[in-house]
Amino acid sequence: MRELNREINQEIEREYALRRNNAFARAESISKEVHLAYPEILECEQAINQHGISYLQASLNNNKVEQDLASRELAMHQMKLHSLLKEYGLSPDYDEPKWHCSLCQDTGMAGNRYCSCYDKLRQEKLARLLPSALLPDARFENWDLRIYPEEINADGRNMKPRKYMATLKDIVHTYCEHFAALENKNLFFSGQEGSGKSWVISSIAAEISQKGYAVFMLPAAVFFDLTQEWHQLKNSFRPDPDRFREMRLLTEALWDCDLLILDDLGTESQKDASYTDLLLLLDDRHRENLHTVIASNLSANDLRRVYDKRIASRISGNFLCYQLPPVDLRRQVSVD
Repeated sequence: MRELNREINQEIEREYALRRNNAFARAESISKEVHLAYPEILECEQAINQHGISYLQASLNNNKVEQDLASRELAMHQMKLHSLLKEYGLSPDYDEPKWHCSLCQDTGMAGNRYCSCYDKLRQEKLARLLPSALLPDARFENWDLRIYPEEINADGRNMKPRKYMATLKDIVHTYCEHFAALENKNLFFSGQEGSGKSWVISSIAAEISQKGYAVFMLPAAVFFDLTQEWHQLKNSFRPDPDRFREMRLLTEALWDCDLLILDDLGTESQKDASYTDLLLLLDDRHRENLHTVIASNLSANDLRRVYDKRIASRISGNFLCYQLPPVDLRRQVSVD
């Protein structure tokens, strides 16, 4: 993901530079307006600067008399400026830049660490590179287990969906809490339409993104469309250079991001899907110890009927598989 990171980092640097330039430009504009409206403020500020320089020179020359004189003049004009600003209803820092982020002053660094706004900006840049299936309100704090029935009978079996989903919530929350240290890095969620799969995986995506990791969540159909276009571009005699570069970055991101989430696997057009690409993706990400989460209407066993048996084998062998209760929540709340 080095090339993608370089591109994103350059965009972020440009964004911070623009923010700083805008902050300085606004400060300068406000300063000019104030000086034009209240010239006595400008005179007072100029006197403060002049006496400040005199004080510094006297200190360097060890001239106590000149130093005391400059100090008195400096204090007098500072008091006068304070009085003028109060009289005209101006803040003492009216001419200071108003930063987009006061913590890092639009540098991206707070002390010797990246500022929280840097992580947020990076995720915004990454998110725009691929269409997302993320449900915007999906957060662990927004889970309402009451929408699941206490008990149902499915295929002659008594099930307790609400209790099951409470346990599943604890599992996926633990997955997010210990994301970097987990041995089992891959999750597979299956269930019928409306059972809440997209809500579950969106909650995971939101939580991991908030921790500063690179997360991509997209429909499986989009993944197959992208890989198909990428192959076409590579085989084209004269591909569009901008689209070629963009697709190269997107493909790299899919293979190398910290967490890749594919939603609705099994709903893609069979004739357009390249299962070799999916197999390569799963193998490469497993080999690189990267996290992958998949949601599908198909169970792990049903995958063998639709996909290459090697794909079903990878999911059965390398993923922790969870099947959501057979309920349809779409009439109650949009969760899938």
